[in-house]
Amino acid sequence: MNIIFPDWYDDLFEFECESKGCILELKLQVNNVEYTHSFYDIHRFIQDAQDEISERGFFQENNVVILKKVNKDNILKFFSELLKYNKPKME
Repeated sequence: MNIIFPDWYDDLFEFECESKGCILELKLQVNNVEYTHSFYDIHRFIQDAQDEISERGFFQENNVVILKKVNKDNILKFFSELLKYNKPKME
């Protein structure tokens, strides 16, 4: 499996994302296919969802993934599991 993170995704950014509990609309190249996902830890997800529901009456976001901690290792584990069961369609 070949996963390419953006050039700007460095150790400091990873630390900030883990501390904040989210990274929104992260674009990654996985085996030459581009994926865009938002990653949350459960605490940040609940906070953001509750805020949206209070303001708009609902929460909706595509391609949301809840991780134990928002870091590179867990993102890699997610894609490893995803690709085990879902073979991406090449267009």
